[in-house]
Amino acid sequence: MMKHALTTLLLLCPAAAAAQDPLAADCGSTPAAEACAAKPKNTDIFGQPAVPVRTEGSAGAAPAEAAGAAKKTSPLKGPRPGSAAGGTAAGTRGADERAAEGGTAKSPDFSRLQRASTALHLWLGLAFILLAAAEAFAADNPGWTRTAAAGAAGSFLLVLAAVLLSWRELGAEARALLSFKPGFLLYYASALLAGSAALALLLSRAAGPAGRGFWGAAAAFLLAASGGLLLAVHLKVNAAAAVEVMTGHVPVGAALLAAGAAAVFRLLRPSRPARAALAVFLFIAGAMSGLYRENPLAFSPEIHDVVAVGGAGSPDEAADKKGPRG
Repeated sequence: MMKHALTTLLLLCPAAAAAQDPLAADCGSTPAAEACAAKPKNTDIFGQPAVPVRTEGSAGAAPAEAAGAAKKTSPLKGPRPGSAAGGTAAGTRGADERAAEGGTAKSPDFSRLQRASTALHLWLGLAFILLAAAEAFAADNPGWTRTAAAGAAGSFLLVLAAVLLSWRELGAEARALLSFKPGFLLYYASALLAGSAALALLLSRAAGPAGRGFWGAAAAFLLAASGGLLLAVHLKVNAAAAVEVMTGHVPVGAALLAAGAAAVFRLLRPSRPARAALAVFLFIAGAMSGLYRENPLAFSPEIHDVVAVGGAGSPDEAADKKGPRG
């Protein structure tokens, strides 16, 4: 009886040990079971360190790992500040803010130069015609010096009005327009010289015999200088309108040069034909100036076409054929 109980106890001990330790169960009940069971629990059956394997599912994952996975799989909410998209968005916002603050930048309206030139020539022509009328009246009535002086003063005021009205046509873009087309300043220079000539004629009427010769010579020089500038305007305009501008200004410039020569001749020989010649040339200059209309292409922006010569193609194509340098 006692022997049977000991036998049963010996059979049950390995089974209980195997239930508590699966590794011991794999070892079996052979004489090497003790050596197998004596192996560390963190090694495999070959004695190598065991690699931990997670067997829990997504529901049993650790909160930190689930949060990390969520961070990895969650979509990006927006571009980073340093990324290309972020830089583009920031640049777009900056452009929008600048446009909202300072407005949209635009090129000057070059048609203002055409309108300003037409207005200047019109009023300048009226000034020359008034001056011619005053000189013609003085030629027929040498004693009416005050009437001739009043005509010269009115001509001077008309020249100033011509310059101011022309500048008004340019508006707020005057500085930008004149920086692009500085040749337009020749018109203003010629007008101011003509106004100075009218003022010199006025002073020659008001001065005595001693100052009459000086102011008369100054008026002759200023009239000739004004005409010379008008003859050079076509050199400062676009090539497409140079011929038309020259054709319109040659009569005015030539008439002013002739008026200057007539003023000198009147100083040397103060006769009635000399005084009449001055009035005639001033009238011709005024009429031709008043009828002048500026060509729209005279001061417009020039567009040049670049044509490849010799079949070389564009610079980019030539660079592609040569290949990268280095």
